[in-house]
Amino acid sequence: MGYNIKFGIHRNPQKDADGNDTYQVRHETNATVSQKYMLDYLERHNIIRPELMVQALSVLKREIVEELTDNHRLHLEGLGTFYLKLGFRKRYDEAGQEMKVIFTDPSKITGNDVTIESIGFTPDKDFLKQLNRHGYHFINATGRGKVGHSAEYSEEQIKAKLDDYFKTRDYITCRIMQGYFGLTKYMARKWLEQLCTQPAPYLIGQKIGQTVTYRRR
Repeated sequence: MGYNIKFGIHRNPQKDADGNDTYQVRHETNATVSQKYMLDYLERHNIIRPELMVQALSVLKREIVEELTDNHRLHLEGLGTFYLKLGFRKRYDEAGQEMKVIFTDPSKITGNDVTIESIGFTPDKDFLKQLNRHGYHFINATGRGKVGHSAEYSEEQIKAKLDDYFKTRDYITCRIMQGYFGLTKYMARKWLEQLCTQPAPYLIGQKIGQTVTYRRR
């Protein structure tokens, strides 16, 4: 196991009260370790039989869902507390663009407007302490004085690059936009929204399943 934790420095979307840029740090990961990889590791090192681990994980997932949907938080001693995170159900306009849901009258909010957004987790103090027992070093993966952020484009540059893209493709998604332009998810969504809602829209969005696809008008 390595003891060097990589971080990146990123510019926040909003500036401070004086108009200055502000920054945050994020964990820069190399990959996502799969359950299969973890089970193979446990088996190779004789830590626990993989089939027992799979069974335990299956029971745990089922019980977490059962308790949370029964209006309980679930505290596992030494690990932490699981809880539901609720929000407003997403809404889309006729073009398939996601709309920001805002209520100004609390009496208008009903159960039909609410959905489960995620499961929250708050680790126990002892669990957090375990992370700091090895004297980790933190390494700046973006380089001293450098900032990891979206590539910067003017609207003309974005449209020109999209013109080339659409010569051989029929549509683009937010994920494709991120990779093709070197943008963060936030900036890719911002550009797509702007190109759909400006006075002479360049793109039109359409929701297909859980994905919004964008095409030239």
